[in-house]
Amino acid sequence: MKIPNPTPFRTAVLSAIALVAIVGLTPSSHAGDIGYRAWGLRAGLSDSPDQVVGGVHFDMGEFAPHVRWQPSLEVGSGDDITSLAGNFTVVYDFQTASSLRPYAGGEVSAVYYDADRGGSDTEIGPGVVGGFETRLSGGTRFLLELHLGFGDVPDAKLMAGWTF
Repeated sequence: MKIPNPTPFRTAVLSAIALVAIVGLTPSSHAGDIGYRAWGLRAGLSDSPDQVVGGVHFDMGEFAPHVRWQPSLEVGSGDDITSLAGNFTVVYDFQTASSLRPYAGGEVSAVYYDADRGGSDTEIGPGVVGGFETRLSGGTRFLLELHLGFGDVPDAKLMAGWTF
């Protein structure tokens, strides 16, 4: 990851929040269409850069049977870098007889890096995602997932999350 020249962190944060808010609040007109279903919180750890990561995600419904779109926005801190990531994730939900539902898919991440020593950079890269989700009481869902990134996005992230 290179961090050649400073750019305003605030502009990147506001742009990413606006994009996720617009996508996350898009209403759905039909049951099978893409559209806002639920939101959730997520937290975990990333490698390269080594960071503590937290954020929000949106369940945007299925655009094909068992194929779900779940974009997220994450902020990371550590390794002398602050990061802001917008992840555009699509996963296939495997149907099982148990309450533990595995899923796998891919994502494209746009990550803004702001180095503590000065300088910033924005990178875009693909990744793969795999995890498990289970329903808890009251309709809440718990997830545990692993992200593997390629290029100048985090090499790996282990995340836990709750969808409300």
